[in-house]
Amino acid sequence: MMDKPKSLYLVKNSSGRTLHVWAASGDQAKRIFCKEYGIRPGDYWCGLSTLTARKLKPEEVKAWEADAEAERATYLFIHGMLEIGAKAYAERGCAV
Repeated sequence: MMDKPKSLYLVKNSSGRTLHVWAASGDQAKRIFCKEYGIRPGDYWCGLSTLTARKLKPEEVKAWEADAEAERATYLFIHGMLEIGAKAYAERGCAV
């Protein structure tokens, strides 16, 4: 049995939270979203039935991949700066 090829989906909830997910189907993308944010898929108020999953077009995937490297670099920079700040705060004898 061959696995279905994965596509990039944009999953959204009703409050506007989004997540880009590589999945074989929209339902699988929604389940990954739920797992990522600790939501029970069967939850009436915020589970699968309340989510939307849109398969991105090839040009949208290329644009997302181009932006992903810059976003990762920004995340790593901010994470590093927060670690430096926490370490300096701890060295001063303050509780973290």
